[in-house]
Amino acid sequence: MNALTWHDRAWRAMALWVDRPVLAMVASQKVLRALFALSARIGSRMPRDVAMTWDDDGALWLRPAGLAADAPVMMYIHGGGFTIGSPRTHAALAAHLARAAGMVAVLPRYRRAPAHPWPAARDDVIAAHGRYVAAGCAPLALAGDSAGGNLALLLAQHLRDAGGPLPRAMALIAPVADLSGDITARFAAAPREMLIPPQWAARIARAYLVGVDPSDPMISPLKGDLTGLPPCMIQAGAEEVLAHDAKVLAATMEHAHLDLWPGLPHVWHIHAGRAPAADRALGALGAFLRERAAR
Repeated sequence: MNALTWHDRAWRAMALWVDRPVLAMVASQKVLRALFALSARIGSRMPRDVAMTWDDDGALWLRPAGLAADAPVMMYIHGGGFTIGSPRTHAALAAHLARAAGMVAVLPRYRRAPAHPWPAARDDVIAAHGRYVAAGCAPLALAGDSAGGNLALLLAQHLRDAGGPLPRAMALIAPVADLSGDITARFAAAPREMLIPPQWAARIARAYLVGVDPSDPMISPLKGDLTGLPPCMIQAGAEEVLAHDAKVLAATMEHAHLDLWPGLPHVWHIHAGRAPAADRALGALGAFLRERAAR
């Protein structure tokens, strides 16, 4: 099922030999944002039958063709180490996932570090969800990758504790579930990590975690209560450093399915529309969301 094509291997080589060194060497988040915006556009392909619109709050809405007017909504929170990325960089990924799930996707914009360290991003996604509920389109599914997976988990925990409407299903791609612990030791335990260099992880920690305890459950969801959350499918590369978080989450959550993919880098899904492995993985996540949301 997970056999890699030459397209997949080419994008894997790009992650290992181009993206990883750039993340290690370039310290400017402004430059990294520009590079990621360009590489994401080149490295993915939007489905032709998905309409894109922006709302007044800067959120991107994606509507696949053929959906009913009252089609369910999926809230997708983009990744990028809390410092880079945007709804636009993840538009193709979210569009392919929305098509597979039979849902409309909304990608909220949130403030990023270092200008806006924690809790700005968490506050923004909670506020965005509140706006969708107030507008009568409470998301039936919640998804996110990497840092976005962290924010999705924090949002779900917040909604559970506040008694708000919980989504019926979650889809997480290599979520950052625990920001505490020693970075050097974590990377030493994942010698085949293909994309994330420890230098970038250390810069993220310095930029995002300013004067706070990273073991706080409102920063590291793995340190909090994971009971009572919606059924969840978690995907990650089998060799990546965040596979550890995925495994512990799946073992701790009440209703979680772990789906590890060997030989692929962190969030290979970003190449949706251009890499068969990305499309297959998003198809599996979409099928899970579709089935759970229909219950």
